[in-house]
This record gives sequence, structure tokens and C-alpha cells, in this order.
Amino acid sequence: MRDLTIRDWPMFDRVVRDPKVCAMMLETILGIEVGHIEYIDDEHTEKPSLHGHGVRMDVFAKADNKVYDIEMQAVREPHIARRMRYYQACMDTAVLKEGEDFDRLPESYVIFICDYDALEHDLPRYTVERICREDEGILLEEGSHWVILNASAWDKAPDESLSLLLQYVHTGRAEGDLAITLDEQVRLANTEEAWKELALGFMTPEMDMRVRLNAAREEGKTEEFDRFQVLIAKLTAEGRLSDLEVVANDPDALNTLMVENGL
Repeated sequence: MRDLTIRDWPMFDRVVRDPKVCAMMLETILGIEVGHIEYIDDEHTEKPSLHGHGVRMDVFAKADNKVYDIEMQAVREPHIARRMRYYQACMDTAVLKEGEDFDRLPESYVIFICDYDALEHDLPRYTVERICREDEGILLEEGSHWVILNASAWDKAPDESLSLLLQYVHTGRAEGDLAITLDEQVRLANTEEAWKELALGFMTPEMDMRVRLNAAREEGKTEEFDRFQVLIAKLTAEGRLSDLEVVANDPDALNTLMVENGL
């Protein structure tokens, strides 16, 4: 049975469920002081309407009058902007009580920690705010912030603490207080065989395929790694999770599917 890493969502959920770790991570990512975490609800599920699309939030936290959704995204998400938009809607629906005015909506942060460059501009951190196209000096201060991290550009981060966090996500090398704390908790969790077995059972076929991605990358097979990324994105976008499950455990089926998709 393989060990889980911080990039595996069950492990990420477990480790960042610690309020102190969550606060340290938020402060490192956002560069702001984060107050006491009042609650952390991992795997929080919300539906904006009766017929809405369900969503599982990795870590949904509240501190002072701010709310935070932190997502670990190790596998390439082809529609990450729209996914962040949906998560924002879910957060707002969850925190605004019936009958409350819109000014009661707290400041919010949707944070995606990606192990790849989601926006493909080679930046370690992308902070997305709403602006006016006619005058970019006009900010629509509605209190929402989207942050996308690119762990593959960890060595380009603007400060050391963020660089060491992204380095740990991307390479597993733990340096600095936060990364060392994360790694200690990851190692401890991996000693609990019953929990690890349960966690692996919950992981989606998409995540199992990522194991192959990481192995290809670590072995220096960059071409194979790129092909895996394209295949996973294609199958995920098409909702073909059953195919993902098959190829995650059958190399011959994987090769057949690669050929069928021109990869």
C-alpha cells in the first residue's frame, strides 16, 4: 500500500484540518495576518439550489470576518476558472443566512494550490480581482479574492516562505517551518494503516492516475508525463471516470486509450 502525499486530497484535508496549520498556510499564501480559525469543515458540501451541482470543498475555514476555501489541485483541471466561480457561489450561499442583507457577506478567498501552471504564464501565484475593463484603476470591491498557486514555479515565488511551501508540494522536500510541520503530519498519518486504506479507497480514479503522472515525471519521462496530463484532462472533461478507473490499474488499457486519443 503506497503512502499518501500532501497532494492527495484525503491527506491534504486531514493535515490542514489543524487550525494552526491552516492559519500558517493562509498567512504564507496570502501574506496577511490570519486570526484564530473558528472552525474548519473539511469536505464541506454545498448545493446552491435543489437541482444544483454538488461540490466537495477540501477545507472550508472561517477566521474573524473572512472565509476561506483551500483546494489541492494536483491533476490538471481544464475548467479551473469556472470551477472557482462555482465554489465562490457555494461559499456565499453557505455563509449568507436567509433574510440577511448582501452587506453581511464576509470577505472571501478561494485558493487553488495547483501542482502545475493552470494559467500558463509561468507565475508562482496568480491573484485574480474584478476590475473595470474601461478603466483598470476601478476595482469592484465586492470582497471576493481568487488565488491560484503554481507549485511547479516554486523557485520564482516572491518570498521564501511561499517558495518553500510550493517546493514541498511539488517535490516533497520539506524546508522551513510550515513545510516541516506539514511533512511531520503527513508521515504520522501514513503510519495509520487503517486510515490510509480508507483514504485510498475514497480517492477517485482521477487521483490514482496522478500516481502514474508523478512516477513518469520523477523518472524524467517528460513526454509520457505530458501525454498523461492531456489524457486525464480529456477523460475528466468528458466525465469518463469509469475509463480512468480502468486505465489506472491496467497498463495495456492505458496504452490502448492513448492510441485511441491520438496520444
